[in-house]
Amino acid sequence: MARQSVVIRLAGESGEGVISSGDILTQAAARGGYWTQTFRTYPAEIKGGPCMYQVRMGQERIHSHGKDVDLLVVFNQEGWDLHWDSLADDGVILYDATSVEIPADFQSRARPVRMEQLAKEIGGSSRAKNMVAVGSVCGVIAFDTTPIEELVLRRYAHKEGVADANIAALQAGKDESADLKGSLEITHPVESEEDRVLMSGNQAIALGAIAAGLEYFGGYPITPASDILEWLSAKLPATGGITVQCEDEIASLASVIGASYAGKKSATATSGPGLSLMSELLGYAGTAEIPCVIIDAQRGGPSTGLPTKTEQSDLNHALYGGHGEAPRVVIAPTSVEDCFWATVDAFNYAERFQVPVIVLTDQGLATRMEVIAKPDLSKVEQWPRKTAKDANGEYKRYELGGDDISPMGIPGEEGGQYVATGIEHDELGHPAYTPHNHVLMQNKRWNKLEPLKNGAARHVQIGDAQPEIAIVGFGSTFGAVREAVERAQADGLSVGAFYPRVLGPFPAGKVAEFTAKAKHVLVPEVNFTGQLARLIKAETTGIDLESKAKCDGLPFTAEDIHDMITEAAR
Repeated sequence: MARQSVVIRLAGESGEGVISSGDILTQAAARGGYWTQTFRTYPAEIKGGPCMYQVRMGQERIHSHGKDVDLLVVFNQEGWDLHWDSLADDGVILYDATSVEIPADFQSRARPVRMEQLAKEIGGSSRAKNMVAVGSVCGVIAFDTTPIEELVLRRYAHKEGVADANIAALQAGKDESADLKGSLEITHPVESEEDRVLMSGNQAIALGAIAAGLEYFGGYPITPASDILEWLSAKLPATGGITVQCEDEIASLASVIGASYAGKKSATATSGPGLSLMSELLGYAGTAEIPCVIIDAQRGGPSTGLPTKTEQSDLNHALYGGHGEAPRVVIAPTSVEDCFWATVDAFNYAERFQVPVIVLTDQGLATRMEVIAKPDLSKVEQWPRKTAKDANGEYKRYELGGDDISPMGIPGEEGGQYVATGIEHDELGHPAYTPHNHVLMQNKRWNKLEPLKNGAARHVQIGDAQPEIAIVGFGSTFGAVREAVERAQADGLSVGAFYPRVLGPFPAGKVAEFTAKAKHVLVPEVNFTGQLARLIKAETTGIDLESKAKCDGLPFTAEDIHDMITEAAR
């Protein structure tokens, strides 16, 4: 009987083609009309070390990468040793016949594949080993290899003979698993008129930045944010923008602030260690009220930490990092699709409120490949910043009163001259250190963000409006939570989830309203100290919550969350 979805995991050594195999399968599934979502983990070393790629594909929209593995493909012995215990009870195993030994009690559902041997026979080297593996997967799930052949022909069109060798390896792999043909067959996708695209979180962020009007991007490569710099370097010039690879993260944000001061929409991208280096400049941008966007693709910490694993441990740093108290906005997108819209929001908030905005993603979301609805660009809004031409009478850069958002002069704009200083200043930008002035300016800088607490920010809520079992989380855990909530509601439980997309300023009132009737408030997050749980306790009163934090470098699965809900219901 065909399945609604299948979870496939490929595991082996970095350099064996594990990641490229997963990418090929994912792209082919998307071209074939399936919904997909992936998760990958790989070593921090340039070469060597264990890596894994998991793809879940199915007929209907997929919100999480899945837990129990239906098809495990192992390239070497370590791949088996590390991942055998993730198999579903009826999971099928494909393994390299020359380098992997499978225990006797798994032999009935295991199939040896001559990955390396066939690759050498067909192409003269083991480089096509991954294509043999991909072909064997296609045989087991009864997947048409035509989309893969088209991808190979396009990729290697400029290399004579390479495409033919890869396609031959693909077919040889499919023949190897012929006796298992269709044992994990997937229900064919339903015809749809909806436009869909396959992209990663980083790609969605880069596309969202361009749609929002990005004109300058300054960055320094750091895992897992480097894709954004690379993608924009290729695409942004076509829209009239500029990308610069700077010498470090400090220079990156400094150049972004300079470009924004000159009137250009500007951004940078980094990870936790880079955000640490940017702290002083974040305070400067907040004090001088200069718009800018910083993407923080979180990874495991502290220090250099786990460069290629996922974590949500930069929340405190994003909210509070830096000396003194200067305003910033923190946004946490909930999916690959939301990465696009959250980035648009980030630029709009930065421009309207004249503030640095941090977009908080993580390794799992940044590198995840997901089929999503194609963003409707006609729905993209671009909010302009208030400039000197909007001033009434004498131009005062840091004018007090009104909505506390004062006009920002652009160099060359008549009557808009001012000094953008990090020193405390009066309305004209002149240094001013009196206690009275400092209080006035701090009120001005922080009060202008009040609309984001009171309706201007978009948040995500699913399930019951005021459930007995309430889940509050942020960022990339949303997909697993959404799937778990839907299952729990089908079980007859009163459950719902609220995800504040804007975490700073924190929507305390909305969280309190959502949890008002809850018997249990669960807070799942991927960090050690339960940073969101602590934030909720600090910003609200009377909420008796249960922190469900973990820090193993892996995302939650829907099964993990469903178990939490079931336990609370007992």
